[in-house]
Amino acid sequence: MKNNCNEVVALGTGTSTGIPMIGCSCKVCCSDNPKNKRYRTSILLKTSSNKTILVDTTPDLRSQFLENNIVDCDACIITHEHADHVHGIDDLRPLTFAKQSPIPVYTYDLCADHLREKFPYIFKTKDHFKNKAVLGGGIPKLELHSIEQDSKILGEDFEFFLLPHGHTKTLSFIHKKFGFAVDCKTIPRPWIEKLKASKLDLFILDCVKRDPHQTHLHLDAALEIAKEVGAKRTGLIHMGHELEHEHMTQELNGLDFDVFPLYDRQILTYGE
Repeated sequence: MKNNCNEVVALGTGTSTGIPMIGCSCKVCCSDNPKNKRYRTSILLKTSSNKTILVDTTPDLRSQFLENNIVDCDACIITHEHADHVHGIDDLRPLTFAKQSPIPVYTYDLCADHLREKFPYIFKTKDHFKNKAVLGGGIPKLELHSIEQDSKILGEDFEFFLLPHGHTKTLSFIHKKFGFAVDCKTIPRPWIEKLKASKLDLFILDCVKRDPHQTHLHLDAALEIAKEVGAKRTGLIHMGHELEHEHMTQELNGLDFDVFPLYDRQILTYGE
């Protein structure tokens, strides 16, 4: 990696069902184009200080790590508690076997409570195994941390903001010249202004389908936000099977700002 260069690896760019969706015979689900094959949404940050920070632990995490030759994880951010973003958390277990200390997992307070409830054997180990021995293949050594609006993760500065997502909220963040906003119905004005003021090299933004959705951004809403934020490049993520990669690419090429659909295993960079 070049000095002062940070990388984002798109581990997964698909919606909660993944693409192809089980039982679907639409053109996108049956496509031969590998850019239409989408794991559940997750990214990996590789910082200029050689730290690896995973964002969300999808049910596809094992395959995502193997296909991208990822063998380590220094920290993890969980954006929210929905199954497609957390139900692969046990796949971090092999990475913790040789570590002398737990992998820190960062999220907001209410999501941390949900994780303790969903995974008591990981996050409430003493209570869970109070009257029984720990048997089997071991427990992932993970340690929950609650974030503040401004937080340091592995010495890296992050700024966080909670976005509306149905009955819950989702963590959005800025790291250096990178912004990330996934699983949201809208982005409140104060965070729009902060994203604009940050003069981002790269913005990754939620976009689940063409028509309006109850809990996610749809294409027109995402494009409106992308244009206003004004990042040098905006990649769309969490896409469903209504959105075909090549068709979207051609369609978005005609706009007067740089916005494009992401694809699995894509690597992008951003500055300090």
